[in-house]
Amino acid sequence: MDEIRDTLERLYNSFNFETAIQKDPIRFPKRYREPLDIEIAGIISSSFAYGSIQCFCNFLEGLFNIMGEHPSEFILDFQPSYILKKFSIKYRFSDVDDIVAYLFIIQKLLKNSPSNSLEYYFQGENTILKISNFVKWACTVNLTPVYGKNIKSPGLLHLLPDPLKGSPCKRINLFVRWMVRNQDIDFGLWKSIKPSELIIPLDVHVLRVSKRIGLTQKSSQSMKTALEITEKLKRINPTDPLKYDFVLCHGDINKLI
Repeated sequence: MDEIRDTLERLYNSFNFETAIQKDPIRFPKRYREPLDIEIAGIISSSFAYGSIQCFCNFLEGLFNIMGEHPSEFILDFQPSYILKKFSIKYRFSDVDDIVAYLFIIQKLLKNSPSNSLEYYFQGENTILKISNFVKWACTVNLTPVYGKNIKSPGLLHLLPDPLKGSPCKRINLFVRWMVRNQDIDFGLWKSIKPSELIIPLDVHVLRVSKRIGLTQKSSQSMKTALEITEKLKRINPTDPLKYDFVLCHGDINKLI
């Protein structure tokens, strides 16, 4: 582990975070100053952070242009019937209805949250259960105003993976990292989850470099693999295992490790 620690520390200490941010979905919540704007921009940006960087950044750019200066005001005030007439955007597995349904879920959860934050729904004995409970809460929202009947389409459910079914939940774990960690580029808005409880947002880049440096031998992007990598990182940094997440991902993208 000493060799892995040394490799990660060298990369971390020499890494240009500000440059890398421009090719990362966190660049969108970084535009805002109000905590709720950051949170809303965070969950939307992380949820659609799959596929090529250029594709999802182009999609998010268009979506945030529609939402205006304060995403939280847009989310809390919009009417699905009106937005469905105005929206003409879709992204990969999610069509216009699915995107509006997802935004409507966020709206309903926020309006019903005693803390006026999505943090309220991340409750449970461990991080997996906290994520699973958030997904369960999201799936209780009646989507008749969007679809005309209360259904949960495949394009919507793709945005709401359940870790109890084995999904690594890369995008939700990414959002939670942004909200919980208060170091480097992350926001540290949430206090009910400790940085030591976070699970690495496992994608192809993190998996590839993790195999390369010895954090795992697994080849599957699963929750089991994410937990194994996270546990190895806890042996290096017990209080902040995801300190190296951003540099692992972008270190692979930029062929630095």
